[in-house]
Formats: sequence, structure tokens, C-alpha cells
Amino acid sequence: MSIAFMDEGEAAAAAGLKPLKPLQAWGHSLMPWPAQLQGRAGELPLAGWCWPEEGPPTLRALARRLLPDLQTTAAAEGKVWLRLEISDTSPAFPQLGDDESYRLEIAPSEGEIRLSAPRLWGAQHGLHTLSQLRHGALLAGRATLPGLLIEDAPRHPWRGLLVDVARRPLPFDTLTRLLDGMAAARLNVLHWHVCDDQAWRLASERHPELAARASAGFSYSLAQARSLVAQAAERGIRVVPELDLPGHCWALGLARPDLLCPPAPQQAQRGFGIFGAAVDPRQPTLYDFIASLLDEWAEVFPDAFVHIGGDELAPEPWRRLGLPLAETQSGYVRRMAELLAARGKRLVGWDELRGPGLPEAAVLQCWRGAAALQADDAPGQDLTLALLRSAGFYLDQFHSAAFHWRTPLSQPAPPSPPLAPGAARWRLQAALTLHLLQAELRCDARGRAQLLLQAQGPGSLHNEVPLHTLSIEGTGTADLPWRLRARGDCDLGELELWCTVVAQGPGEGVLRLGNLRHRCTLQALEPTEDEAAARATTHIAPRPRLLGGEAALWSELVAPAQLDLRLWPRLLAVAERLWSDPAPEAAALESTLPTRLGAAQAWAEQHVGVQARASMQRAWAALCEGDAGDALSLAGLAALLEPASGYARHHDKKREGRYHLDEPLNHLADALPAESAWAHSLNRIGCAEACTELRRCRDALPHWESLLQRHARLRPLLPVLPALAALLDLGLRLWQDLAPGALPAAERAQAQATLHAAAQMVDELVPALVQALQTRLDAL
Repeated sequence: MSIAFMDEGEAAAAAGLKPLKPLQAWGHSLMPWPAQLQGRAGELPLAGWCWPEEGPPTLRALARRLLPDLQTTAAAEGKVWLRLEISDTSPAFPQLGDDESYRLEIAPSEGEIRLSAPRLWGAQHGLHTLSQLRHGALLAGRATLPGLLIEDAPRHPWRGLLVDVARRPLPFDTLTRLLDGMAAARLNVLHWHVCDDQAWRLASERHPELAARASAGFSYSLAQARSLVAQAAERGIRVVPELDLPGHCWALGLARPDLLCPPAPQQAQRGFGIFGAAVDPRQPTLYDFIASLLDEWAEVFPDAFVHIGGDELAPEPWRRLGLPLAETQSGYVRRMAELLAARGKRLVGWDELRGPGLPEAAVLQCWRGAAALQADDAPGQDLTLALLRSAGFYLDQFHSAAFHWRTPLSQPAPPSPPLAPGAARWRLQAALTLHLLQAELRCDARGRAQLLLQAQGPGSLHNEVPLHTLSIEGTGTADLPWRLRARGDCDLGELELWCTVVAQGPGEGVLRLGNLRHRCTLQALEPTEDEAAARATTHIAPRPRLLGGEAALWSELVAPAQLDLRLWPRLLAVAERLWSDPAPEAAALESTLPTRLGAAQAWAEQHVGVQARASMQRAWAALCEGDAGDALSLAGLAALLEPASGYARHHDKKREGRYHLDEPLNHLADALPAESAWAHSLNRIGCAEACTELRRCRDALPHWESLLQRHARLRPLLPVLPALAALLDLGLRLWQDLAPGALPAAERAQAQATLHAAAQMVDELVPALVQALQTRLDAL
């Protein structure tokens, strides 16, 4: 990736180019950030753009939607002409590896905007970029756009979005509307998860029993599937269906009990989880059924890939039949690969399928963590595989956009530096909602730390968290214990650790995962040996080829009403990672991420049909039983809150017996974005303005209490108000005109305790102010 504003260079100067910054007002809406962007002399007016309506019909329609002020009048003085040049306009279904590059030149000296691309897909990307630039300039109150040269192409050929319609289906028009948003984010694969334990959502003319007995009352017809494929192809998007077997087949068992290991399911599955259903790999009829289904799918889905699932297989059904697990899975995968190959298809599967039986052309989708992206030492075929990353891109887990944006693709996160011999070690434990998190913390006399998370469930992988040590004080003795503060990203989300420990002794601390904080205990282990020497003798396996990745939106907590709210704007953060994969040193892009996301979402709502804000406002009105004044008041309170991150909400529902399809998604947590833009903004405005905002909220607390009392569905939030009051008071103190270091130590400790205590879940929500105040406290 080349960003001209980071290194202008002599060549750029010689070419008449000038450096640019991502916070230039006209660039606010530009996401994903292009591969190369350079400035040119002069400016073009934003008014009077016209074009001769060239190109295929789909491109002309896109231009009219993205640039609604375009005129088609004849050439006239003062007009700005848009010129399109596409080398190949022949209609075709998109394929993996298609050329999606484009060149966009805003040339003030010629009074023209020139867009050229080898294929239609690149021209569409260029129109989206031009529309974003125009929107950013208008949003900033500009009347002109500077001269620019953009040469852009994706870094990764597979940039997808998994949409789970098996649990909670989407109306067909909602599903097709989603395609416009995907194209706007430069995504090119719709991973269609159509079957799972809860339902089989794609009808079959060869097997009508699937729609009759396994669809839970809703299925897409094959005609709709063909229409989806055609509409996606017009936007350069491939549709890859998923046949999720050999596990997650409860619904299939309702239609075809003969294909499953006994006992077969007797009624529809309304819950979420792993339920122990598995197909019987011994039955020839199973492979006859799959072959027949794949024949039908081959007529509907022209793409070269079919996803065969393979995740979360419960071993008990196969064990009851006396089948060896590894050999049985290998044989099943080999049969599936043969069936696909006979139909000209390639296999995609979840990373649990890694092992013997995979064909050389297989693609593995890694969801269980960063460790799944590394090659195993044993299987010789690993380096012939291609990988997709989804770990770190699960949008249903309510992580911050910055966390998704930082998740690396091309380069794995570097391992922590080796610790000095004799480094102290502790077993760290923290009680989460449903299970005990265990990790190993290591710390040496040089002030370096490591954290190794242990497995979190069946088949999950160990994860070393690259920790950035923020501070470490003390010597590790009883008189001067270590006081460690460290931060990093892990498979469970953003992680932060505060702890006090002594060498070869116990300790205690607080562990932040996402926006929740958990008390943790530490028990001493034996000190480490010479870790540097151990690493020197450890074989580091090479990494298989990475095709790209997919954002995932599983639908346990996502119904159609929440779709846009869960996707936007965080999908853009993932899309930028998949498109340009910015280098870690591109700090300017990360630091401007909140501003760019806000502007890009405003563009998407105006030009792409995104309905995130509208769906949020409808939900607020419903929570307030149609009272417009109360809905407006609720909007003020909502800015101070955000849904609990990670799987906290899922696990809270499961613990209380509410983790199923009959649980209504009508909490305030279902009507909020994953993070509060208002809370983020506090650290970007002046002290006086921040104090004004905080006082406004402090004064509104009595009104909010009355609001929550008036509406039954809001009353469970009443316990959050005392925590908000304490946080607002703390914020007013921290945003006084304090110099760095001026806050007394005792007051700092009390402030930190207040933040730890407030980061708890109430009715599936967490005060968003906690992290904003933490940032402010750390700066003092």
C-alpha cells in the first residue's frame, strides 16, 4: 500500500504531485482508503458535472444513484465532464482473481474527471470512490474538489460477508438491498449460510421435504436464489452457499432422519448452541442426497466454490457408532471433495477440517483465532491450502471498529520478545459470564510481560497475546510488588490488564475484555527457563497462502430490524482491512478512523440505502410506546451506553434460559450501535466543551429516571443510573484544566476504582463513558 501523504518524495515533487492527509475535509468519507492517492494542482467545482451516459446499463444506473446531480446535457463552457473508459464490458459472472483495479483522475487543467478500469467491477469501485470524495467535500462546506490521482486495486481477492439466514431469515428484498452496501464497501463475496440446526432455508425441487419439514416455515425459492446471484453479479459480488455438515444438521434430521446418527430429532430446534446432531457417514444414501443437492446447486450458483461447513461437530454421535473421529472426518471430507470436484467445484470449510483428506485446492476459513492461520508442523499439504480470516471480524460480537481495523491479514502479529531467564509466572483466572477464563502471565526484571490465553472451549486454540506494556513499577518483592499495566488485542477482543503481583507469590487484578472488566486472581508458578534458547530451537512453520477474509454476522442476536445497525459502520472498518490491509505504521488512518467512519456512514445512508440510524430511531420509538418526546429523551441517554461486547450478551441469555429464537430482541441493547460515537468524541473536543456536555447529562439524570420508570421495557436499566452519576461526576473532575501529573495519587487510585466498578453489565448494556474517562485519566 502506498500513501503519498506519508512520504511525498522527490519523484512526487517532480511529477507535480503534492502530499495529502487523510483528515483533509474532502477525504472524510473515503473508505476503504485507496492504495495510492496523490494530489495535483488546481481544483474542480462540485457543480456542473455532466457525462454522456456511457457504459453498460448497470454502470449508468449506479452513476445516477451515486452522483444524482450528474447532467447529460451537451458540452458547454464551465462544465466538468466525467469520462469513463472500460476495457472489457462483456457480461460475466465474477470470479476469484478478477481484475478490480481502477484509475481515477480529477484533472482541473482539462476540466475533466477521468475514470478508467479493465473490468466493470473496477469502474464501479471508482464511481463509489468519486461519490465519497464529492460527499466529503460537500459535507465540509466546500465548493471544489482538489486535483487528485487515485490508482487503486484490492490487496486481497476474497473480501466477504457471511450472512446467517438459517437462524433468523432476512426478507428477500432486505437481502438484495444488502448487496448495494456490500458493493459500496468494496466487498465481493456473499457467504450465504442457508442451513443450520434451526432451519434449512433454501428450498429444493429435488427434495421438497426440506422446505416442508426443515424450513421452520420460511425458505427461499430456487428462483429467488437465481435472482440473488444475478443481482450480486451485477455488482461484482460472488455468492458462495454453505452446506453446513456434518454437524449443525438438526433441521436436516426433521426432513431426512435416515441421514443422521440415531436418535433423530423429533421437533424443531429453537435454541442456540451445539446440540449433538451429526450425519451418519456410513450411509450411502447420505452421499446420494448430497450429490443430488450439489447437482441442483450447481445449476443455481455458478461460482467455483461451495462451503461445506465442518465446524463444531459434537463427537458423541460418531463415538456411539464406534467410529474413530479423525479417520471418519478425513473420509467424510475426502468424499465431499470428490463430489465437488466432479461438478467443477472447489471446497471451502471451517478450520476444524484441517488435516488429512483435504484436497490441495481447498480453502480453510479460520474463525477460532490467530493460531489457526499458522501451518501445522505435520500435515504436508498445509502449504498448498489457502486461508481466509474471520477471527477478529465477527460483527455480532459488538467489538469496537478500531479492534476490527487493527486485525492483521498480510502480516501476523509479531510474537512477544523472549523474556529473561527466570521470569516469574502466574496462573491468571477470571470468572466470565459462563466460564472461567484461564491464562498464564509472565513478567521479567526488564519490565517485559507476556500473556498466554488458554483454550476457551472444545477445539479452540491457545492464543499468545502480544502485550504492549504501558507501565510496570516495583521489584516483585513483598515490600515493592510489581504493579503492571498492559494492553493488547486477542481473539476475545481488546484486552487490558491491571495487576499487583509478587515474584513466586499470589496477586490480584482487573482484566478488561472489550468494554467489560473482570476481577482476576493470580497464583505463582515455577519460573521460566531460558526462553530465548527454547525459541531458537523451535521450528516456526511457514504460513499458508492468505486469500483474504470475511466479516461474519451470525444471527442469534440479529433480526432484520437490527441488520443495518450491526453492520454499519463497522463493516467499513473490516472492508478497509480486507481491501488495502494498511500497514501498522499507517497511524494516521487509525487515528482518523472515528471521523472517517462517521462521514462514510453518512454517505452510505444518503447514497447506498443504509438504514442504521432509521432502524435505531424506530426501535427507540417502540421502547417508548410511541411517545415522540420520550424517544427524543431516550436518544440522549442512549449516547452514554453501548451493548456489552464479545459473547457477554449471548452468555447472559444462555445462563438465564433466554438464548433461543423466541427471545424478543427488544431491549435497548438491541437498539444501539456497538459503540458510542458521543463517548468517543469527548477526547477530541476541548475541556470547556466536554464539561458542558457532561453537565448537560448530569442535569438530565432525574428526567432519565422518570423516563425509565414510565416504560416497562426500560425499567431494567434503572440500576445503571447511579453508575452514570458517578462517572459524570468523575468526568467533570478529569476535564478540569488539569496539567499532566497534577492529579493526586490517592485521587487517581479512587478514579481508577470507579472505572473498574462501573464497567459491568446492566440489562445487557455497559456505560460507554468508562473507556472515554479511562483515556482521559491516562492522559493526566
